[in-house]
Amino acid sequence: MSTPILISSVCAQLPLPAWQKDASLCYLWANSAWQSFAQNNTEEWQGKYDKDLFSDHIAKMIEKGDLFSFNNGVTNEEITLKGKNGQEKTMQLHRIPHYDSDGKIMGITALAIDISYSKLLLQQMENMMSEMDIQRNALNTNALIAITTDNGRFVYVSKPFCQLTGYSKKELLALTRFEIGLVPDENFSRSLQALKPLQALQFETCTKSKTGEDYWLETMLVPMDTYDGQIKNYYEISTNITASKHREETLEHEVKIRVEESQRNTIAIEKRNSELLILNDQLRNVQNQLLQSEKMASIGQLAAGIAHEINNPIGYVSSNLGALVGYLTDIFGLIDKYESIFHPHMEEHSILAKERKNIDFDFIKEDINSLINESREGIKRVKNIVQNLKDFSRTDSNQTWEYADIHSGINSTLNIVQNEIKYKAEVIREYGDLPLVNCVISQLNQVFLNMLVNASHAIEKQGKIYIRTRCVDQQVCISFSDNGKGIAAEHVNRIFDPFFTTKPIGQGTGLGLSLSYGIIQEHHGRIEVRSVLGEGTTFDIWLPIQQE
Repeated sequence: MSTPILISSVCAQLPLPAWQKDASLCYLWANSAWQSFAQNNTEEWQGKYDKDLFSDHIAKMIEKGDLFSFNNGVTNEEITLKGKNGQEKTMQLHRIPHYDSDGKIMGITALAIDISYSKLLLQQMENMMSEMDIQRNALNTNALIAITTDNGRFVYVSKPFCQLTGYSKKELLALTRFEIGLVPDENFSRSLQALKPLQALQFETCTKSKTGEDYWLETMLVPMDTYDGQIKNYYEISTNITASKHREETLEHEVKIRVEESQRNTIAIEKRNSELLILNDQLRNVQNQLLQSEKMASIGQLAAGIAHEINNPIGYVSSNLGALVGYLTDIFGLIDKYESIFHPHMEEHSILAKERKNIDFDFIKEDINSLINESREGIKRVKNIVQNLKDFSRTDSNQTWEYADIHSGINSTLNIVQNEIKYKAEVIREYGDLPLVNCVISQLNQVFLNMLVNASHAIEKQGKIYIRTRCVDQQVCISFSDNGKGIAAEHVNRIFDPFFTTKPIGQGTGLGLSLSYGIIQEHHGRIEVRSVLGEGTTFDIWLPIQQE
């Protein structure tokens, strides 16, 4: 069998459009795929020209390419064709001219590959990249963004970040975070080294701008993983909390003044009669309610802010990942179809197989699914963190009484304080069967928070915190135990007094247990404490299941 006849035999069976013409560009045959596109049967093709089958414009375009192939040999050309039904497709035409032994043109064989979908997919990818550029520009214009290396050197800073620090972009790119004071504590470098992909480090820093003005930043730092698994850069997004810190300093100053005034009046109060003691109790209850309201309002605002700032970009990323999975599935499917075209003994098949091996295509195809799944898991974790903070603050409850799950409240509170206690203590939960309890769950969450924080502070190095629950008659008991340093016997009876603290000055206000005591009283419950110096402390919180 001659080469032209062999080529004709092979091409006639292909699912891709193919045809053959003689030296005058008259059709000798066309396979079913090309006939289907032009909507003509086999008899109508033989002995006809392109002008008999297509519009003048398309016919001239095809014939021009054929003549060019006669003069230049095998050619590839990308053209847009429209069949008789008006269907328009972008085709990649491959032309092979045939010659006799004297080098005279005998005819031409052509093969067409439909690349319309590839062109559309490319346009969609370009649109997606454009949208990402818009989002990136929005962040650069409006957010406090920075990218640093493992040694703290800045490799990218946004415009607002430059404005806040007082340095130009050029100046910051020549500096490190250590040189401008953006380091939370002496353990920062160690914490950075311990950070793994998909983890985040949150911290606050206080430093001075180039002009000498103090400012506070609350920062979330996320490692940027590389293909070799080495973390070299860190992405940071910060919030300017200078104003809130100033308000806190003002509040702390006012609290300090009140503490001093209270201490000066202690001697006089102790000598007063029972009437003054009753008045003092009333004042304490009012103060507890005000401080509790402020505390929960601040937490509610924080939860709303986090939900607004995080949920929207997480939604974009989640949606884009879903679209990307669809695109990749189509791309890999198209590649499989391309490879199925070539016979294993064809040279093109060997070239593709070698290139596929060089780029480790099978590993890439498998690893892309793993990367997407890991990204989806990261998004799910961020959503869970935001939901836990909402569950903890319960700003939508408006301080209303309801039947709530105590275990759920403890778990959401644990998620909030996890970063503070995980390096010092192992939390062991031994839950019993509890019914729903009539309570203000947001207030009880505050009590649980105080208990967990105090337990972690009592542990000097590494210890354990036990949380046990049980139901006795019409009451539930929630116990918090630690194996910390314990409480001295002379202090046990004073730990619920306002402003009483055994912590060093500046590390505690003495209001946490006082607030907790007031909240439990409002729930018609009680708090019992057992402590052995040097061995640990247990707080038992008793609550009625139903309020009378």
